[in-house]
Amino acid sequence: MIKKRIFLIILSLVFSAFISSQLRIEIKGGLEDPINIAIVPFQWNLKTPQQESIQKVVQSDLESFGEYAVLSPENMLSLPSRAEEVFFKDWRILGSDFLVIGEVNPLEEPKEMLVNYLIFDVVRERIIHRGKVIGPIVTQRKMAHKISDKIYSKTQGIPGIFSTKIAYIDKPSDLNPAYNLMISDIDGFDSLSLFSSPQPLMSPSWSTDMKKIAYVSFEEGSSRIYIQELATAERIGLKQEEGINSSPNWSPDGKKMSAVLSKSGNPDIHIYDFKQSRWIQLTNHFGIDTEPDWSPDSNKLIFTSNRSGSPQIYELNVKSKKVKRLTFEGSYNARARYLPNGKEIVFVHRRNGIFHIATQNIKTGKIKILTDTTLDESPTVSPNGNVVIYATKDGDKDVLAGITIDGRTKFTMPSMKGEAREPSWSPLID
Repeated sequence: MIKKRIFLIILSLVFSAFISSQLRIEIKGGLEDPINIAIVPFQWNLKTPQQESIQKVVQSDLESFGEYAVLSPENMLSLPSRAEEVFFKDWRILGSDFLVIGEVNPLEEPKEMLVNYLIFDVVRERIIHRGKVIGPIVTQRKMAHKISDKIYSKTQGIPGIFSTKIAYIDKPSDLNPAYNLMISDIDGFDSLSLFSSPQPLMSPSWSTDMKKIAYVSFEEGSSRIYIQELATAERIGLKQEEGINSSPNWSPDGKKMSAVLSKSGNPDIHIYDFKQSRWIQLTNHFGIDTEPDWSPDSNKLIFTSNRSGSPQIYELNVKSKKVKRLTFEGSYNARARYLPNGKEIVFVHRRNGIFHIATQNIKTGKIKILTDTTLDESPTVSPNGNVVIYATKDGDKDVLAGITIDGRTKFTMPSMKGEAREPSWSPLID
């Protein structure tokens, strides 16, 4: 537990060079019948001034994807901080489905604090969760994200994602002539540049433990895959093979990495075995095989190939190396990613000349179009399987946008200054 807390502190503090191209979420459409919830401002019992309202951070989190309607404190009939101060009738009158209260107390250890909070089901008039979060005072925002995660879990039945991060590539602009490998909280805060280069950077991918990011750099004149430690900023280059070295993707079990190499003449799918420090070739075809992604159990890979004449999605059994085609509808299907359930994929699908983000059930082959904009690409799926973020265009500007997997809530994540591409969603950390 101590090591985990130290890692989280390091992750948030070691990089001092903030980049101005910060992301933020702008809701384009939400649910017609959102969950009504009241988040009472938490009682602050510390002598140290409150840096940021925990209630406001939690409210912002829950409203991020249009799934919740949060009651404003100005409209509350009371401001309870303990269970005995809660009168359910008051909250039913205000139309709240759930209620969250809490208080912040000091700890004996300097510069740390304890947040105790309660989640109530107003309709059933009962407490559904008693929680606490302990951490340094300077990490109040991260502690608030943890509370948001638990609220989401208890009210939606799936894990929250507010403590996760997004990696992406910030393209050169008039204000910033370099490519930057960026990471950011999903609410746009703590936006940091991990590496900057005048040459292109591509394809960021998170390690399973969220401590490293793999990516492609052209700083040496040709493509090479690098792995960068977040806590130390140390970076190492994997063995560079002749030709293309691209599309790194960590296996969920953390033991291997898939990638695309063309050392045999054509771009084929390979895996890098960290234990043996060597590349192992999985496909061998005259077509172009690219953009691999691992199944949740690390036993299969999906990838894009033009072996049938047009870009389509194929699935590869890692052990047997058997390949089967998954997509048949349309002349262009690419950049597929598994959903966490392993039963569906999200990918780029072209229909009537327009590129959309779509999902497909692997067993039935049924496709569902999620987006209605043009030039949508590079989808990445939230670790709870509920949200997809992708790259798209806002006028002539490259931005990140998102949509819930049911298609009901849409949002954009425009960069304040700069242009963002190739998003990669981090895994969950307990």
